[in-house]
Amino acid sequence: MNNPICLDSSVIIKYLTWEDGSEEAVDLMNSIIEKDQTIVLPDFAWVEIGSVLRKKVRRNEIKSEEAEEIWQLFCRLKIINYVQDDNIINLAWQISNEENLPTLYDAAYIAVAKVNSSEDKPCEFWTADEKLINSLTNKDNIKLLTADYSNKQR
Repeated sequence: MNNPICLDSSVIIKYLTWEDGSEEAVDLMNSIIEKDQTIVLPDFAWVEIGSVLRKKVRRNEIKSEEAEEIWQLFCRLKIINYVQDDNIINLAWQISNEENLPTLYDAAYIAVAKVNSSEDKPCEFWTADEKLINSLTNKDNIKLLTADYSNKQR
């Protein structure tokens, strides 16, 4: 795998739909494609992405037809590698305990990034969830998607 990167569902949704932070998510995705990186995600991530799209339809934020097109686009992203590994399951539990996280979802993404890191090539975890970032004590290789990201890329 060529220098993998882990993206939280919050970043992927911003890439797929138009909302605050979408421009930064598109810039990040373009950078990932340009660097020929692989996106690594927990094996359940597709369910989380689909659920957010369904919620957006129910809230009338997007039309059902748009959600279908977005879903198909997401399914065609060939740079995503879904990771299922017993090490991730146990590490996510450990991270959620150490960081006092209320759920395992965020911990699973962080665990995927850790499992896909090596000493010479750390796997960054990107999120748009500022609350999550602020709650973490260990922020090694964890990045917050902000407006600064787009400004740095120009």
